[in-house]
Amino acid sequence: MLFEPLSGEEQLELVRVLAKIARLEPAAVASLTDTRPLLDAQRAVGYLIRVGQQVHTKLWSEYVGSELTAPQFAVLDALETEPGADQRTVGELASLDKATMAEMVSRLVRRGLVLRRRDPSDGRRNLLSLSPTGQELLHSAAAGVAQVERQLLEPLDQLERQRVLVLLTKAARLAPLV
Repeated sequence: MLFEPLSGEEQLELVRVLAKIARLEPAAVASLTDTRPLLDAQRAVGYLIRVGQQVHTKLWSEYVGSELTAPQFAVLDALETEPGADQRTVGELASLDKATMAEMVSRLVRRGLVLRRRDPSDGRRNLLSLSPTGQELLHSAAAGVAQVERQLLEPLDQLERQRVLVLLTKAARLAPLV
C-alpha cells in the first residue's frame, strides 16, 4: 500500500536510501535490493522505516531535547506559517489526524505555547496562534531540528538526498502525482 504510487524502480531506490538512513552496512543494503525479489523489498521498507525512525528519535533527543516532539514542532511551525489558522488547517499542514491534533492542541494550550480562540464567524471552529513562549521555543528548537535533518541525511550524497525527499513525499501522498 505504501509503495502504490511508486514505480518498481522507485521502490527499489527508496529501499536503498532508507537502508542508508537506517545506517545499515553497505552489504546489507545490497542484499535488500540486489538479491531479493521486489516483494521482499516491499516488506523490508517497514523495517527500514522503523529503524530510520529510531535513528531520527535518537538524533532528535540529542539535538532538540525532550521539551518538544517532532509533531509538536510541526504544529508550531505550521502556526508560524499560518497564524490564526483553524485547527483543521493546522492539522493538515502538520499531517496530523483530527483526533491527534485535538489532543495535541489541548496540551500545547495548557503549556502556554499555543493560543486558542473560537472563530467569531463560526463558533464550531478553533483558531490557533503561537504564544510568545511558543514562538520562542520554536525558534530555539529550529537549529537543532536542522541538525537532525543534516545528520539523518548525512549517509546520502546530494542526489540521493533530493530523491529520497521526492520519493517519500510521493509515497506519503503529500504532493500531487506527476
